[in-house]
Amino acid sequence: MRTVDPRHLLQFHEIIRTGSFTRAAVTLGLTQPALTRNMKLMEGRLGFELMVRSRQGIVPTALGERILAEASAIVLAERRISAMTDNLRRGYEAELRVGCTPTLSLHALPQPVADFARDNAGVRLDMRQAHSHVLAEMLRDGTVDVALGPPEMAGRIQVEGMCPLFESPMVILASRYHPLAGHAAVSVADLESARWALHQPGSGIRSAADRLLRQMGIGEALQANELPSNMILSLLRLGDHIAVVPRYVLANTQMATELVQIDSGTAPVTLAHAAIWTGRQPPPAVARFVAHMQQALAPLGDL
Repeated sequence: MRTVDPRHLLQFHEIIRTGSFTRAAVTLGLTQPALTRNMKLMEGRLGFELMVRSRQGIVPTALGERILAEASAIVLAERRISAMTDNLRRGYEAELRVGCTPTLSLHALPQPVADFARDNAGVRLDMRQAHSHVLAEMLRDGTVDVALGPPEMAGRIQVEGMCPLFESPMVILASRYHPLAGHAAVSVADLESARWALHQPGSGIRSAADRLLRQMGIGEALQANELPSNMILSLLRLGDHIAVVPRYVLANTQMATELVQIDSGTAPVTLAHAAIWTGRQPPPAVARFVAHMQQALAPLGDL
Protein backbone atom coordinates (compact mmCIF):
# COMPACT_ATOMS: atom_id res chain seq x y z
CA MET A 1 0.00 0.00 0.00
CA ARG A 2 1.42 3.36 -1.06
CA THR A 3 0.77 5.79 1.77
CA VAL A 4 0.80 9.56 1.35
CA ASP A 5 1.78 11.98 4.09
CA PRO A 6 -1.35 14.06 4.91
CA ARG A 7 0.88 17.12 5.22
CA HIS A 8 1.86 16.70 1.58
CA LEU A 9 -1.81 16.65 0.59
CA LEU A 10 -2.34 19.92 2.44
CA GLN A 11 0.68 21.39 0.66
CA PHE A 12 -0.57 20.12 -2.72
CA HIS A 13 -3.94 21.76 -2.04
CA GLU A 14 -2.26 25.09 -1.25
CA ILE A 15 -0.11 24.98 -4.41
CA ILE A 16 -3.19 24.49 -6.58
CA ARG A 17 -5.14 27.14 -4.63
CA THR A 18 -2.42 29.76 -5.12
CA GLY A 19 -1.26 28.50 -8.53
CA SER A 20 2.36 28.89 -7.47
CA PHE A 21 5.04 27.02 -5.53
CA THR A 22 6.44 30.36 -4.39
CA ARG A 23 3.17 31.72 -3.00
CA ALA A 24 2.26 28.39 -1.44
CA ALA A 25 5.64 28.16 0.28
CA VAL A 26 5.06 31.59 1.86
CA THR A 27 1.60 30.75 3.21
CA LEU A 28 2.75 27.33 4.42
CA GLY A 29 5.89 28.68 6.10
CA LEU A 30 8.21 26.46 4.04
CA THR A 31 11.08 27.11 1.68
CA GLN A 32 10.35 26.58 -2.00
CA PRO A 33 12.99 23.82 -2.34
CA ALA A 34 11.45 21.95 0.60
CA LEU A 35 7.97 22.24 -0.91
CA THR A 36 9.21 21.08 -4.31
CA ARG A 37 10.97 18.13 -2.66
CA ASN A 38 7.77 17.12 -0.82
CA MET A 39 5.71 17.20 -4.02
CA LYS A 40 8.26 15.09 -5.89
CA LEU A 41 8.21 12.64 -3.00
CA MET A 42 4.40 12.40 -3.09
CA GLU A 43 4.31 11.97 -6.87
CA GLY A 44 7.07 9.35 -6.62
CA ARG A 45 5.13 7.34 -4.05
CA LEU A 46 1.96 7.46 -6.14
CA GLY A 47 3.73 6.89 -9.43
CA PHE A 48 1.82 9.62 -11.27
CA GLU A 49 2.25 13.28 -12.14
CA LEU A 50 -0.25 15.41 -10.20
CA MET A 51 0.39 18.93 -11.48
CA VAL A 52 1.72 20.77 -14.50
CA ARG A 53 2.68 24.33 -15.33
CA SER A 54 0.35 26.38 -17.54
CA ARG A 55 -0.23 30.01 -18.45
CA GLN A 56 -2.58 30.21 -15.46
CA GLY A 57 0.12 28.87 -13.12
CA ILE A 58 0.30 25.43 -11.54
CA VAL A 59 -2.78 23.36 -12.38
CA PRO A 60 -3.68 19.76 -11.48
CA THR A 61 -3.63 16.87 -13.93
CA ALA A 62 -6.77 14.75 -14.33
CA LEU A 63 -5.63 12.50 -11.48
CA GLY A 64 -4.53 15.56 -9.55
CA GLU A 65 -8.09 16.90 -9.74
CA ARG A 66 -9.39 13.72 -8.12
CA ILE A 67 -6.74 13.77 -5.41
CA LEU A 68 -7.40 17.47 -4.84
CA ALA A 69 -11.03 16.63 -4.02
CA GLU A 70 -9.83 14.19 -1.37
CA ALA A 71 -7.30 16.69 -0.06
CA SER A 72 -10.07 19.27 0.34
CA ALA A 73 -11.65 17.09 3.03
CA ILE A 74 -8.37 17.10 4.97
CA VAL A 75 -8.08 20.88 4.61
CA LEU A 76 -11.62 21.31 5.89
CA ALA A 77 -10.98 18.99 8.83
CA GLU A 78 -7.82 20.89 9.72
CA ARG A 79 -9.72 24.19 9.65
CA ARG A 80 -12.52 22.77 11.79
CA ILE A 81 -10.05 21.41 14.36
CA SER A 82 -8.19 24.72 14.40
CA ALA A 83 -11.44 26.65 14.90
CA MET A 84 -12.50 24.25 17.65
CA THR A 85 -9.30 24.72 19.63
CA ASP A 86 -9.34 28.50 19.07
CA ASN A 87 -12.89 28.67 20.40
CA LEU A 88 -11.96 26.64 23.47
CA ARG A 89 -9.11 29.02 24.18
CA ARG A 90 -11.54 31.94 23.91
CA GLY A 91 -13.99 30.33 26.31
CA TYR A 92 -16.48 28.96 23.74
CA GLU A 93 -17.65 25.36 23.96
CA ALA A 94 -18.76 25.17 20.34
CA GLU A 95 -18.84 27.09 17.07
CA LEU A 96 -22.01 27.33 15.01
CA ARG A 97 -21.80 28.51 11.41
CA VAL A 98 -25.20 29.52 10.06
CA GLY A 99 -26.11 30.42 6.49
CA CYS A 100 -29.35 32.24 5.64
CA THR A 101 -31.02 34.01 2.75
CA PRO A 102 -30.69 37.83 2.61
CA THR A 103 -34.38 38.67 3.11
CA LEU A 104 -34.62 36.26 6.04
CA SER A 105 -31.55 37.80 7.66
CA LEU A 106 -32.90 41.33 7.22
CA HIS A 107 -36.48 40.88 8.40
CA ALA A 108 -36.84 37.72 10.47
CA LEU A 109 -33.59 36.68 12.14
CA PRO A 110 -32.13 39.66 14.03
CA GLN A 111 -34.15 39.23 17.24
CA PRO A 112 -34.26 35.38 17.31
CA VAL A 113 -30.50 35.19 16.70
CA ALA A 114 -29.84 37.80 19.38
CA ASP A 115 -31.99 35.83 21.84
CA PHE A 116 -30.17 32.58 21.00
CA ALA A 117 -26.77 34.25 21.48
CA ARG A 118 -27.89 35.61 24.84
CA ASP A 119 -29.12 32.22 26.05
CA ASN A 120 -26.16 30.25 24.62
CA ALA A 121 -23.12 32.23 25.66
CA GLY A 122 -20.87 29.20 25.13
CA VAL A 123 -21.66 29.01 21.42
CA ARG A 124 -19.69 31.18 19.02
CA LEU A 125 -21.99 32.24 16.17
CA ASP A 126 -20.75 32.84 12.63
CA MET A 127 -23.63 34.16 10.46
CA ARG A 128 -23.38 34.31 6.67
CA GLN A 129 -25.97 35.26 4.04
CA ALA A 130 -26.27 34.17 0.42
CA HIS A 131 -28.84 33.15 -2.18
CA SER A 132 -30.29 29.67 -1.76
CA HIS A 133 -28.22 28.00 -4.49
CA VAL A 134 -25.03 29.33 -2.89
CA LEU A 135 -26.22 28.26 0.57
CA ALA A 136 -26.71 24.72 -0.74
CA GLU A 137 -23.11 24.66 -1.97
CA MET A 138 -21.85 26.08 1.34
CA LEU A 139 -23.70 23.35 3.22
CA ARG A 140 -22.42 20.63 0.90
CA ASP A 141 -18.83 21.90 1.20
CA GLY A 142 -19.00 22.18 4.99
CA THR A 143 -18.66 25.97 5.02
CA VAL A 144 -21.78 26.22 7.20
CA ASP A 145 -23.27 23.78 9.73
CA VAL A 146 -26.90 24.69 9.09
CA ALA A 147 -28.66 26.70 6.39
CA LEU A 148 -31.97 28.55 6.68
CA GLY A 149 -33.87 28.94 3.44
CA PRO A 150 -36.11 27.15 0.91
CA PRO A 151 -36.49 23.38 1.54
CA GLU A 152 -35.47 22.77 -2.09
CA MET A 153 -31.87 23.27 -0.98
CA ALA A 154 -31.91 19.83 0.61
CA GLY A 155 -32.78 18.21 -2.71
CA ARG A 156 -29.97 20.00 -4.52
CA ILE A 157 -27.31 18.38 -2.35
CA GLN A 158 -29.30 15.29 -1.29
CA VAL A 159 -29.19 15.68 2.49
CA GLU A 160 -31.64 14.18 4.97
CA GLY A 161 -31.49 16.64 7.85
CA MET A 162 -34.29 19.18 7.60
CA CYS A 163 -36.77 20.88 9.92
CA PRO A 164 -39.64 23.04 8.53
CA LEU A 165 -39.77 26.54 10.03
CA PHE A 166 -42.66 28.49 8.44
CA GLU A 167 -44.38 29.39 5.16
CA SER A 168 -45.18 32.92 4.09
CA PRO A 169 -47.46 34.05 1.22
CA MET A 170 -45.85 36.09 -1.54
CA VAL A 171 -47.56 39.47 -1.83
CA ILE A 172 -47.24 42.65 -3.88
CA LEU A 173 -46.05 45.57 -1.79
CA ALA A 174 -45.77 49.25 -2.58
CA SER A 175 -45.30 52.51 -0.77
CA ARG A 176 -48.54 53.86 0.68
CA TYR A 177 -47.96 56.81 -1.68
CA HIS A 178 -47.79 54.67 -4.81
CA PRO A 179 -50.60 55.40 -7.38
CA LEU A 180 -51.91 51.80 -7.13
CA ALA A 181 -51.96 51.80 -3.33
CA GLY A 182 -55.38 53.44 -3.16
CA HIS A 183 -57.08 51.11 -5.63
CA ALA A 184 -59.63 48.64 -4.28
CA ALA A 185 -58.64 46.27 -7.10
CA VAL A 186 -55.95 46.34 -9.76
CA SER A 187 -55.97 44.84 -13.24
CA VAL A 188 -53.28 42.92 -15.07
CA ALA A 189 -52.86 45.98 -17.29
CA ASP A 190 -52.25 48.15 -14.20
CA LEU A 191 -49.58 45.76 -12.98
CA GLU A 192 -47.91 45.32 -16.35
CA SER A 193 -47.58 49.09 -16.79
CA ALA A 194 -46.11 49.56 -13.31
CA ARG A 195 -42.40 49.78 -12.55
CA TRP A 196 -41.17 46.71 -10.68
CA ALA A 197 -38.31 45.88 -8.36
CA LEU A 198 -37.53 42.16 -8.52
CA HIS A 199 -35.11 40.02 -6.56
CA GLN A 200 -32.10 38.71 -8.43
CA PRO A 201 -32.56 35.56 -10.58
CA GLY A 202 -31.50 32.24 -9.09
CA SER A 203 -32.76 32.99 -5.59
CA GLY A 204 -35.61 31.11 -3.93
CA ILE A 205 -37.54 34.31 -3.34
CA ARG A 206 -37.30 35.23 -7.04
CA SER A 207 -38.55 31.78 -8.06
CA ALA A 208 -41.59 32.20 -5.81
CA ALA A 209 -42.18 35.71 -7.16
CA ASP A 210 -42.03 34.43 -10.75
CA ARG A 211 -44.61 31.76 -9.91
CA LEU A 212 -46.99 34.42 -8.60
CA LEU A 213 -46.47 36.64 -11.65
CA ARG A 214 -47.17 33.74 -14.00
CA GLN A 215 -50.26 32.85 -12.01
CA MET A 216 -51.52 36.42 -12.44
CA GLY A 217 -50.92 36.19 -16.18
CA ILE A 218 -48.27 38.89 -16.20
CA GLY A 219 -45.81 38.61 -19.07
CA GLU A 220 -42.03 38.72 -18.92
CA ALA A 221 -41.78 42.15 -20.57
CA LEU A 222 -41.96 44.06 -17.28
CA GLN A 223 -40.18 47.28 -16.49
CA ALA A 224 -38.10 45.75 -13.73
CA ASN A 225 -34.94 46.43 -11.79
CA GLU A 226 -33.27 43.27 -10.39
CA LEU A 227 -31.79 44.15 -7.02
CA PRO A 228 -30.70 42.73 -3.63
CA SER A 229 -33.34 42.61 -0.88
CA ASN A 230 -32.25 45.71 1.02
CA MET A 231 -32.17 47.80 -2.17
CA ILE A 232 -35.65 46.65 -3.18
CA LEU A 233 -37.21 47.94 0.02
CA SER A 234 -35.33 51.21 -0.29
CA LEU A 235 -36.69 51.61 -3.81
CA LEU A 236 -40.24 50.87 -2.66
CA ARG A 237 -40.05 53.69 -0.15
CA LEU A 238 -39.49 56.17 -2.98
CA GLY A 239 -43.04 55.47 -4.08
CA ASP A 240 -42.78 54.63 -7.78
CA HIS A 241 -42.04 50.86 -7.77
CA ILE A 242 -43.86 47.72 -6.67
CA ALA A 243 -42.35 44.37 -5.71
CA VAL A 244 -43.25 40.77 -4.87
CA VAL A 245 -41.95 39.86 -1.43
CA PRO A 246 -42.92 37.40 1.33
CA ARG A 247 -45.53 38.89 3.63
CA TYR A 248 -43.42 38.30 6.75
CA VAL A 249 -41.46 41.41 5.72
CA LEU A 250 -44.37 43.35 7.21
CA ALA A 251 -43.48 41.89 10.62
CA ASN A 252 -40.85 44.61 10.59
CA THR A 253 -42.74 47.45 12.30
CA GLN A 254 -41.09 50.14 10.20
CA MET A 255 -41.95 48.32 6.97
CA ALA A 256 -45.56 47.87 8.09
CA THR A 257 -46.00 51.62 8.54
CA GLU A 258 -44.42 52.54 5.20
CA LEU A 259 -45.66 49.82 2.84
CA VAL A 260 -49.07 48.48 1.87
CA GLN A 261 -50.21 45.30 0.20
CA ILE A 262 -51.80 45.47 -3.25
CA ASP A 263 -54.49 42.88 -3.76
CA SER A 264 -53.74 40.85 -6.88
CA GLY A 265 -56.99 38.88 -6.65
CA THR A 266 -55.25 35.53 -7.21
CA ALA A 267 -54.65 32.45 -5.09
CA PRO A 268 -51.60 32.80 -2.84
CA VAL A 269 -48.16 31.46 -3.67
CA THR A 270 -46.15 30.64 -0.56
CA LEU A 271 -42.44 30.67 0.13
CA ALA A 272 -41.41 27.91 2.55
CA HIS A 273 -38.44 28.11 4.90
CA ALA A 274 -36.59 25.28 6.61
CA ALA A 275 -33.44 24.59 8.59
CA ILE A 276 -31.21 22.14 6.71
CA TRP A 277 -28.08 20.30 7.82
CA THR A 278 -26.02 17.32 6.69
CA GLY A 279 -26.48 13.96 8.44
CA ARG A 280 -29.64 12.59 9.97
CA GLN A 281 -29.06 13.86 13.50
CA PRO A 282 -27.83 17.44 13.99
CA PRO A 283 -24.93 18.19 16.35
CA PRO A 284 -26.05 19.52 19.77
CA ALA A 285 -25.41 23.20 18.98
CA VAL A 286 -27.27 22.89 15.65
CA ALA A 287 -30.17 21.10 17.37
CA ARG A 288 -30.50 23.87 19.96
CA PHE A 289 -30.34 26.57 17.30
CA VAL A 290 -32.92 24.88 15.09
CA ALA A 291 -35.33 24.34 18.01
CA HIS A 292 -34.98 28.01 18.95
CA MET A 293 -35.58 29.19 15.37
CA GLN A 294 -38.57 26.87 14.95
CA GLN A 295 -40.27 28.36 18.00
CA ALA A 296 -39.29 31.96 17.25
CA LEU A 297 -40.16 31.97 13.54
CA ALA A 298 -43.37 29.93 13.61
CA PRO A 299 -45.58 33.04 14.23
CA LEU A 300 -44.40 34.50 10.90
CA GLY A 301 -46.50 31.85 9.14
CA ASP A 302 -49.65 33.36 10.64
CA LEU A 303 -49.11 36.86 9.26
